[in-house]
Amino acid sequence: MKKNIFILFCLTLLSCGSKKIDLKDLVVGQKPNVDLSAFTDNIREQKGRFEKPTENGIQLVDKGEKIVYYYFAGNENVTFDKAKIADVLETKVVTYNGIVSFISVHPHNKDAVSLLKDLLKTYSTPDSVSYDTRKFTDSEKETANVLKDAMPGQVKEVVDEFDNKSTQYPQQIFWSKNNVLTQITLDPTNAHLNMSIKIVTKQAYMDHIVQEYAKPLLKEYDSPFAHLFKK
Repeated sequence: MKKNIFILFCLTLLSCGSKKIDLKDLVVGQKPNVDLSAFTDNIREQKGRFEKPTENGIQLVDKGEKIVYYYFAGNENVTFDKAKIADVLETKVVTYNGIVSFISVHPHNKDAVSLLKDLLKTYSTPDSVSYDTRKFTDSEKETANVLKDAMPGQVKEVVDEFDNKSTQYPQQIFWSKNNVLTQITLDPTNAHLNMSIKIVTKQAYMDHIVQEYAKPLLKEYDSPFAHLFKK
């Protein structure tokens, strides 16, 4: 009997230690379908929104919102669309009054290319694309090749008026549906995409709930992506 109890205890420990979550399964704009606190001890409650500009930055203004950050960097049991997340660069989920309102993911570089291909296939035609043009040196050719592999047909060589060749690639890609904006950003270097994924609700964006989208200091830059949201 004691032996059976011991075995059950061990199995319980193993099952608790192997809890896994794929953040892509969270529905942004709805309540979490799982208890996010079961996957991290790094939880922080934010008192207010980024609203009041000061000489030292932006000050939070508490209007009674309940904003909770869940941090997952380096957690091997947390993935995004089956891709592992980075060990150092932060991956987080933010709930706003109990609703999943912001997801920020830094996938592990070794999974980034396959993840980007899957996302481009899943989301299909972007609503907006911002391009960057860079001149890759001979030592950076592999970085350009990684871009071409990840986005065949969307990365091309361009020539300026001085016949200088460089590589043009999508740096920021946006999709919008049901007032939820998905943004992919690439910062390719050292043969890696260095990709980030941000998914935010219109309400969280317009209310300046997360610092990534809080730019209220100058009115003309207050909401640079607001026009991209659509139902």
